Amino acid sequence: GCWVVAISAHDYTTLTDAAPANMRARRACLCFGLVVVLVAGLTTDNHKLNAPRSALMPIVIVPGTGGSQLEARLDKPSSPHWWCARQADWFRLWLDTKELLLDALTQCWADNIRLMWNETTGAMQNAPGVETRTPDFGGVSAFSELDPSLPLHASSYFRDLIAALEARGYVAGSSLLGAPYDFRYAPSSKVGRRFTADLRALLERAREASGRPALLLAHSYGCLLSLHFLQGQSAAWKAKHVAGFVSAGGPYGGSAHELVVLASGSNEGVATVHPLTIRHEQRSYESNHLMLPSPAVFGAAPLVTTPERTYAPTQYADFFADIGWRHGAQVYGQVRSLLRGFAPPGVPTHCVYAVGQRTERNYTYGRGWPDAQPERVGHGDGDGTVNVESAEVCRRWPGTNVTVLRGVAHMDIVKDGDFIAAVEALLADVGAPPAEGVRAERGSEIAV
Repeated sequence: GCWVVAISAHDYTTLTDAAPANMRARRACLCFGLVVVLVAGLTTDNHKLNAPRSALMPIVIVPGTGGSQLEARLDKPSSPHWWCARQADWFRLWLDTKELLLDALTQCWADNIRLMWNETTGAMQNAPGVETRTPDFGGVSAFSELDPSLPLHASSYFRDLIAALEARGYVAGSSLLGAPYDFRYAPSSKVGRRFTADLRALLERAREASGRPALLLAHSYGCLLSLHFLQGQSAAWKAKHVAGFVSAGGPYGGSAHELVVLASGSNEGVATVHPLTIRHEQRSYESNHLMLPSPAVFGAAPLVTTPERTYAPTQYADFFADIGWRHGAQVYGQVRSLLRGFAPPGVPTHCVYAVGQRTERNYTYGRGWPDAQPERVGHGDGDGTVNVESAEVCRRWPGTNVTVLRGVAHMDIVKDGDFIAAVEALLADVGAPPAEGVRAERGSEIAV
């Protein structure tokens, strides 16, 4: 009782020293399916899901990039245009789709959500006079829908998963918990370190309230944050607090699309947004640097070709210099080693990713480089967002169960009716908590 109130009332706030998103809700949807694998598999006895809540394994969801609402408060010394507000009480900064309908409005929005390099601290922070926070830490409202003002749940993200779990006895803020975060940052930042501490506290409180370790379920960039988090915890702590890790669509080796995001800007398919309007904002995100193609995964083959030269994942210093991103090398240097060479998470893991979708892999630019979009795009396999070689990094971890979904796009998995039906079938029986000291057996894989 007290736990539910405390969590649902808590706002996870991120502030920078300067008082103190991305357009990519495209990455925000692949994380549902394997919840069942560990919920059904990490058990010894069968019990119906409508059993008392104490019998349910807690679930903690970590969404993907662009998959958490952000709120902002403004007291800015200046703005890019007279029509851009300089003062405002707390409002939804991400996602508010009306800000993306006109370029004049998008310019105001981009100036509010961008980060800036602090020469004194050597880190990214909010623009002057901008405070940001992520609402409802511990709850699920911040990623159920990203823009609740849209009709017909047009911006739904985890809404279907949440409804399916609630129908089976899970309660948001109690047995069904969420860890929304400021997706602009990497774990190395002040904001990222606070999120890591808050996620640890959330898992500890889930264990205390339920008497059971929780299932950590992450999607897309949330998988990277979760892996980094788990790598940093002791084996004893993980054994007590984390029953398993469900990784869905994790871009562990990066995504080739990030090269276009940083070089030319990307409107992510939103026709009313000009890529150059948001390029500086996109360049300022630490997360976009963390998701650059890893040389250890993509190798030394060129991924970008221009009239003057080519760029491989081993040549990012030249890439940043030539696109005119003066802080790129500094930001990349801070985040490039955060995943510790893809060391395993150290908990029972089930990894799901999709293949069979044309996925951008390399780019050829014309004379307009880097301000123009690429003239030709080469494709490979993946889920339309995450390249297959990046997603399958999880195969390197001993004992990991892997499920490959075929022909399913990255952002469609959680809404796929057949997939949800398969998950519901597995959720029809859920195990009671194993006796203290008894190792739970791992369940079978989902095949969809």
